[in-house]
Amino acid sequence: MKASYFGSMGYSERHMFPANWPVPPVYQDPEISMRSYQEGMEECEFAEEVGFDWVSLSEHHYSGNRTTPNPALMAAAVAERCKRVKIALLGQLLPLNNPVRAAEEIGMLDNLTGGRVIMGFMRGTLSEDQVYGMNPEEGRGRLIEGMDLVLKALTEPQPFSWEGRYYQYRTVSVWPRPVQQPLPPVIVATRSEDAVRYAATHRLGLGVAYDRVEDTANVTGMYKQWCQEAGWQPTPDQIVYRGSICLAETDRQAEQLMERLQAGGRGRGLAMGPTVTRAVQAARAGEEFDLRKVTDASSQVSAVRDARGLFSFIGSPDTIVKQLKAFHDQCGTGVVDFGFQQPGIDHREVMKEIDLFGREVLPRIKEF
Repeated sequence: MKASYFGSMGYSERHMFPANWPVPPVYQDPEISMRSYQEGMEECEFAEEVGFDWVSLSEHHYSGNRTTPNPALMAAAVAERCKRVKIALLGQLLPLNNPVRAAEEIGMLDNLTGGRVIMGFMRGTLSEDQVYGMNPEEGRGRLIEGMDLVLKALTEPQPFSWEGRYYQYRTVSVWPRPVQQPLPPVIVATRSEDAVRYAATHRLGLGVAYDRVEDTANVTGMYKQWCQEAGWQPTPDQIVYRGSICLAETDRQAEQLMERLQAGGRGRGLAMGPTVTRAVQAARAGEEFDLRKVTDASSQVSAVRDARGLFSFIGSPDTIVKQLKAFHDQCGTGVVDFGFQQPGIDHREVMKEIDLFGREVLPRIKEF
């Protein structure tokens, strides 16, 4: 099993945010923001030093919890500091982006890194359907068509035109082409059956995030069945799981850290109001929005399970190894993408956790 470090580049004072999304820009202090980016890159460098195989970056908007609205730009900065690890874009939110521009960024980044890029695509969270004015009803279709277009743009040797439902281009001719031919590795981050099937039939990898091991096994089971029907078998590197980690020397210390995080309100700056949440959910599902079904309880759906609910891995090195073995054995997971940065945990503590993981966990999971 391989380990990936999720470089979320979180604003270090995000535990001070209000509960609701979007986070007003007034909460940003430029000095803290610059320091937060530098600390995040130091964490990526240290992860490479202790033996992580990948560093991942993701696209998120309007919140300092993950300050990477352009993951390709952030990846270029990290790649100048990290010279060995794979650079994984997990992922670009294709429904929000021009797919041709996304393909150009991937090609350029693969050249800048000497062929170390891993591509990843996803639809994004409910809140991100509110970014750039996209119609939530179109998100799934834009994701599928966007992936078709990116894959062709990076592999077609001649200029071509594109006439799709959502995208129309008279001429597409992407420069530079990726160093990795015919394509860098591709991960589709999804739980939705249509996107899981797309990954399987196109011989692409699958990414699942923050689910319990039993639920993840259900998704990867579908994927592997459809891969078999399509006449191929995914490699371990093509099944990726992202989860947050709370690691300490002992289980008791990890529990104490978790209690501290819960008391501090881990989901700051993430929650949408109940009406907006339900409206976006209905649009995504193609349902009619019924205001009468909105309750105060639904206000937390988009953000915010309790702190423990979003942590996949909690405990001492021995406990974490056992948890990872379960994902490997039950889900076929070959790469685990770890989020160490959490609101209320400072840079020093993150570096301490990375060091402990590198010494006590990483050598053991590489044997899986």
